[in-house]
Amino acid sequence: MDTLPQAIPRLHQIDALRGVAVLMILFANIFAFGYPFEVSELAGLSESMSLWSQLQHQLYELLIRGKFISLLTLLFGASLYLLWQQSQMSADKLKARMSALLLIGFCHAVFVWSGDVLLMYALVASGLLWQQVLHWAPEHQLRYAKNYLLAGLVLPALVWLLPSGQAEDPADTAKLVALYTGTYSDQLWHQMKYVALVVLDLLFISYWWFGGMMLLAIWAMQSDWQQLLKHHFVTLLLIAFGCGLLPMLWTGFTFADHGLHPLHMISDLCFALIYIRLFMFVMPLFPVVFELLRRCGRCSLSLYLWQSVTMVLLFRWVCPQWFATLDRGSLTAIAVAFILLQLLCVQYFYKTSQLWWFEQLYRWLSVKLERRAHDTAL
Repeated sequence: MDTLPQAIPRLHQIDALRGVAVLMILFANIFAFGYPFEVSELAGLSESMSLWSQLQHQLYELLIRGKFISLLTLLFGASLYLLWQQSQMSADKLKARMSALLLIGFCHAVFVWSGDVLLMYALVASGLLWQQVLHWAPEHQLRYAKNYLLAGLVLPALVWLLPSGQAEDPADTAKLVALYTGTYSDQLWHQMKYVALVVLDLLFISYWWFGGMMLLAIWAMQSDWQQLLKHHFVTLLLIAFGCGLLPMLWTGFTFADHGLHPLHMISDLCFALIYIRLFMFVMPLFPVVFELLRRCGRCSLSLYLWQSVTMVLLFRWVCPQWFATLDRGSLTAIAVAFILLQLLCVQYFYKTSQLWWFEQLYRWLSVKLERRAHDTAL
């Protein structure tokens, strides 16, 4: 039982996988919601933690951190290809959609949470559309995907080889906590500066790494990707665990912040591909779960934005005393509770083919921008 029944359209598979990714990404983001974004990777960690807590952290590093953002990126690339097919291979509709996503992502990053990924996705996808990558031959797409991924690893590899910087100063952390729980105008200015940094990151790392993953997904959608994942599954496992464990062994399983470690980035991508393979193998056994996850994928934009809006309100405004004080177990419990709440909402309130709040906004903006571009062209 290696694949979903043939009666299930490919789009439904992508939707269900997107539902998994958008729910699971909260486990990775919860520490950046509950602590200052700049120090969130070391949130709640200390050498005095119990062995069980230390093991939980290492498993989080190995199996969760970075994996679901990679999965979401692959699915974004696959969705880009499917939308292109649905639009009869016209890039105008896709460009309008990416412009709409750019506006939503910019507002989200500036006014809500600087850890936004929508802005980066829109910028990378717009660049790929400008390059007309969807018109390239599949072998051309695969070759450039490999080159882009290698280019995206260059700067992280150079940073990794440089001597490590100074440890985080507790006084600086205290200032960040005061900033994030202080006046909204100060938070707004701080988040605007982060958006400016996105441009630098885009030039040197993200356009190449994220673009390479999107290109890989576009190529896979034109190939027998399920058979490819099955054939290379063991190889992917070896690379994923090897690249994930080596940095841990190098640091002696300490709580060092690995940042954009090139081996971790490779491990993240391989694990994302492994999770796709496992999902396709297991889901035929649970059709009810598959349908629920497919619904989550259909309203993934609303779920993603709902996560950040609710978590920012919770930690910075409703319960600011929780900010930068809860341990990782408590933060994980909050993430679990909120994921279950989202599943219940989707189960009882989502209707077939319904557009939820932010999907409606996204579609409305897309149509407006497409019409405006068409009128300008005339």
